[in-house]
Amino acid sequence: MTSSATAPLLRRLNAERALAVLREVDTIRLTELADASGLSRPTVDAVVEDLRRIGLIAETEDATAGRRGRPARLVRLRAERGYVVGIDIGVHKCVVSVADLRGAVLATEVRPLGQELDRKARLDGVRRTVRAALKPAGVDRSAVLAVCTATPGVVDPRTGVVLACDVLPDWKGLNLRTGLGRSFGAPVLADNDANLAVVGERWRGVAAASQDVIYVLAGERLGAGIVSGGQVFRGHDGGAGEMAFLSLLEHTPGAEGIGALASNIGKEVVARLREHDAVRPGGAEGLTGDAALLMAAARDGDDEAQQVLEQILARIARAVGTLALLLNPELIVIGGGVAAAGEQIAEPIRRRLPQMTSLPPRLEVSSLGDRAVTAGALRTALDVVESSLLDNLNG
Repeated sequence: MTSSATAPLLRRLNAERALAVLREVDTIRLTELADASGLSRPTVDAVVEDLRRIGLIAETEDATAGRRGRPARLVRLRAERGYVVGIDIGVHKCVVSVADLRGAVLATEVRPLGQELDRKARLDGVRRTVRAALKPAGVDRSAVLAVCTATPGVVDPRTGVVLACDVLPDWKGLNLRTGLGRSFGAPVLADNDANLAVVGERWRGVAAASQDVIYVLAGERLGAGIVSGGQVFRGHDGGAGEMAFLSLLEHTPGAEGIGALASNIGKEVVARLREHDAVRPGGAEGLTGDAALLMAAARDGDDEAQQVLEQILARIARAVGTLALLLNPELIVIGGGVAAAGEQIAEPIRRRLPQMTSLPPRLEVSSLGDRAVTAGALRTALDVVESSLLDNLNG
């Protein structure tokens, strides 16, 4: 095929390779950029000109003391060219992070949301959290180039409509793109929280090198973000990874997570702990309520708490084992607030996997903890911004 047919695509691919390097450095010489990106020096010169024209990079001269000869050209990503917002809407809280175009987080705001809030009140709470995050970041709303919102439930990836949400029933039918879009003059995307968590974990967590990975969000409920062949697998309507199907399997819980199971299975033990030791040191940061109390007691050697925790983790292990059998991933990541508990959560699950599958995957605890969802939201928003800006390369 003629070069004229492939030149626009190659131009864009070359720019993407250069940007991948520029995101990771403050400044870089053009010869170093060529080496790191695998592009020829003439191609790098052309790419730099393209990226400078659309405002994504700036050039300076190397002012290294004692350097002889003509100063080398240095380039840097103009991370201040615009900003992105990542939003994690939960049952009990909203988390909002603001980042520049390098993905550096400038501010994060966490605010409580009551489970009893109706749709309007919850959205108002989200908007207040966004405003509170933008202020310390020093970012005007007009400088925001893209927003990505995470929510529990099934989200249609094409429209941003919440198709189902057991934990927030009146969320069903809400179009998050339009519901929040009026607050921004920028694109607003929406996705399931576990889907975005696996994106975040592959960007900056333990799954960075994995092409086939499942992220299990194990808080009050279980949800899974699935990556197959390097791509997020959402299913036809965005429902892949919803784990209510587990209730159809004998001796396997439904989508109940560690928080819900601690309140149900460990009801009597938790009541005793509340009565005698309501505030117990040693709990894992990121865990709250009955789960935090139960796990802290188990860690401190309480026999009854340890027995209940073993029952809970045996159920979670069966859920994880079912996913492993169905999807044969290379890696399963346990995440959410429970990730702060580390091996106290991971080891009992890891120990049981060989009993359920002849090909047990590697199992790790999220290195991002409860930041994985907002990290994935930021990464998704950055991808949209980069794609939009690169559309101007051939304009």
